[in-house]
Amino acid sequence: MGIPPRPLLFLLWLGSMENSPKKSLNPLVLVFGIAGALFVLSMIASFFFVMKGGSGFQSDRHSSGVTVLSKKKSYVAVIEVKGVILDSKRILKSLKLAEEDEEISGVLLRLNSPGGAVGPSQEIYSAVKKFPKPLVASMGSVAASGAYYIAAGTKQVFANSGTLTGSIGVIIELANLKKLYEWAKIERLAIKTGKFKDAGAEYKELSKEERDYFQALVNDSLVQFKGAVREGRKMSEAEVDAVADGRVFTGSQAKELKLVDQLGSMDDALEYLKKEAKLKDPVKLVYPARKVPNPFEFLMTSDDDDDWNSDDEASSESWVDAVVKRAIPGHHAALPSGMYWLWNAGR
Repeated sequence: MGIPPRPLLFLLWLGSMENSPKKSLNPLVLVFGIAGALFVLSMIASFFFVMKGGSGFQSDRHSSGVTVLSKKKSYVAVIEVKGVILDSKRILKSLKLAEEDEEISGVLLRLNSPGGAVGPSQEIYSAVKKFPKPLVASMGSVAASGAYYIAAGTKQVFANSGTLTGSIGVIIELANLKKLYEWAKIERLAIKTGKFKDAGAEYKELSKEERDYFQALVNDSLVQFKGAVREGRKMSEAEVDAVADGRVFTGSQAKELKLVDQLGSMDDALEYLKKEAKLKDPVKLVYPARKVPNPFEFLMTSDDDDDWNSDDEASSESWVDAVVKRAIPGHHAALPSGMYWLWNAGR
């Protein structure tokens, strides 16, 4: 007797399956199986998305994808400095991407910030000052203190006539909660290694020696600020001293005081940049792409990772800051302890 043909073998196998006892499938196994399969598929999709690549810039500031730039157009990267400056990582990364991307012909630095921490402002200033491609600063509603410090590192500064800028000065804010602790019958103690180790602590008043110590810090920082303005704006020491008292100025006043170069909008700044970089239309604005985390990154990355977090800078609020903010109606959002080039009214 010969071997039955393949279709007959298949039918015989089906018949044997019907006669075999049936086993029920565990619902939990089914759920985990489907979830595992979806996770693997999403990982594969993320891998191909990353491999596809792009310029690191996108044509829509609200999009989360990346735009592959075409050589048929000219591109200008818009890098925004907005809100209180607490960290420089995002801005420095964007500047580096714009420098390395051959399709990016220039950068429009859009400033809309009351300033911020001294260190990050200095880092951005340094990066802007040595940026090799044409770069123009355009001020929005506010570009004060640390934000103005950054603008001073650029070769051309545009401001609207109503922009508030300047605020060349330094500030350290300290809270004194000694009486609040006494009322609450709380005693805070410090074990320290030097007399200035707890200087500025909220549980005690500043001594004259401590006050002089902090004043020396802000005075030294102001010297650095004025030096950067004097060098960047080609101003004399007397001209800088005349405006370095913490005042803000309108864009019109700032132009008269040589703090900005031209009055104009972001479009005017773009037109200047196009001429400076010798760009021909069409010129397209592109924005740093927001990174979309793949599932593995989403699980392994902390909430404050600014590579893909939607917030530009996240500040940590201590319990002392929280008490002060809630005790004083209308008090501005608390900032981490530190020294700031900041226009307080703009926070």
